Parts: sequence; structure tokens; C-alpha cells
Amino acid sequence: MNLLCDALTSVGAVLLPVAAVLLFEELTLGGLVRLLLAPRPEARKKEEPRNRKGDRTCWH
Repeated sequence: MNLLCDALTSVGAVLLPVAAVLLFEELTLGGLVRLLLAPRPEARKKEEPRNRKGDRTCWH
């Protein structure tokens, strides 16, 4: 029983910093990448609507 408690303690001591670093990385770099790659509204070009081939135009 003591061996199991010692094993769980050592595994927890190793996994806790790894989980903390992964959480920190996801909150910082993941958010920054999402922010940098998001399309900006002012970067869009205003295009006039085009009729596709075969579309009929309205005459009234």
C-alpha cells in the first residue's frame, strides 16, 4: 500500500508541472495565434456583387 502511495505521489509530482506548463502555453500562445490569424474587418475588400453564369437579371 505504501508503494502505491509513493508511486502516485511521484507520478503526481511529475505530471503537475507538465499540466501547468501546457495550460499556460495554451492560454498565452494559443490565444495569441488565434488573435493574430483572425480576419480583420478593415482588411476586406468591398466587391460588387456579380452574377454567376446562368443567373438571370431582374428587368423591373
